[in-house]
Amino acid sequence: MIILLVILSAVCFYLFGAVYVEKKGHTFWSIISLIVLILSVTVFALHDVNHLGMKVKTRTETMSLASTSNKANLLLYKQLGTGSEKIYIYKTDIHQTKAKHTWIDSQAKSKVVTTKSQPKLVIKKHQYVYDSALSKAMFGILGDNNETKSIDYRFEINPTWSVLSTNQAAKLQTALKQPATQMKLKQMVASQVKTGLMQAMKKNPQMSTADQGKLQIQLTNEAKARAIEQLVK
Repeated sequence: MIILLVILSAVCFYLFGAVYVEKKGHTFWSIISLIVLILSVTVFALHDVNHLGMKVKTRTETMSLASTSNKANLLLYKQLGTGSEKIYIYKTDIHQTKAKHTWIDSQAKSKVVTTKSQPKLVIKKHQYVYDSALSKAMFGILGDNNETKSIDYRFEINPTWSVLSTNQAAKLQTALKQPATQMKLKQMVASQVKTGLMQAMKKNPQMSTADQGKLQIQLTNEAKARAIEQLVK
C-alpha cells in the first residue's frame, strides 16, 4: 500500500499542479497531494532505514552437533580479516555429507562453551516481523517480513572435543600421516589416561571394573582432544 500511496500522490500532485490548473480547487488538492506524497515517502524511508512498523521476534532452534571428522570430535572455524571474526563450520548429523557454516555477517555472533552434556547447537535468530495488520497491509508488498536482524550461535561441546581453525585441521591431517606423529599422539594419550586413572582410583579405591572401563574410554577421548590441540599449536 505504501508504494501505491507514493505513486498516487505523485500523480495527483502532478495533475492538480500542472495539468488541471484551471480547475476549481486545484491548489488545495495539489497541496493535499504534496503532503500525502511527503508523508508516504517519509514513512517508506523510516521503514526502510529504521524498520518502522516492525518488531523483533526471536526464534530459537536446538539441534545435535556432529563432528566434521570421522577420526576425532572436531569443531572447525575459519578466521576472517584480522582473525577476530570467525565462521564456524559444523555438522548436525554424522551422515551429513556437506558441512554447514555460521552466518557470514557482522551481526552474527558465535560462542563456544564446554559442558558435560551431549554436544548441541543452539541458534537464536532475531527477525523483523510486522507489528500489526496495518503494518502488514502498508509494507507487505516489500516482502521484508521475517528479515534477519542478527543470529546468535551457541556451540555446546564436551571435553572430548577440539576446536581448531581450518589451517590447524589441515596441519593435523598432514601430521597424522607421519608414523612418528602417530606414535607421539598415542604416547601423549596413554600418559594422560594413566595419570587420570591413577587419580580416580586414589579418590575411589573401590571403583568397579565396569566403572574403570567407562572412565578409561572417557579419559581416552578427552586426552585425544587435548593431544590434538597440542600437536597443532
